[in-house]
Amino acid sequence: MDSLEFLQDALRDKISNQKFYNEAAIEIRNPSALQLMLKLRDEEMRHIEILQKEMEAIKNKPFTVTKILAKLKS
Repeated sequence: MDSLEFLQDALRDKISNQKFYNEAAIEIRNPSALQLMLKLRDEEMRHIEILQKEMEAIKNKPFTVTKILAKLKS
């Protein structure tokens, strides 16, 4: 598993977590619990943004090993 695949897996997990918190927030009536769900949802969004930026950086500036492997595959 290369770095990009690892980040893609992490991104899928973060999106799944954010979806869970969103769905839970809809059902929650307790204001304190609702605030917690919203805080966790927002934290997951920050993680998603970080992962997306890191993935984009890897795609735009592949490491030397990645470049060599790409040439070997083609």
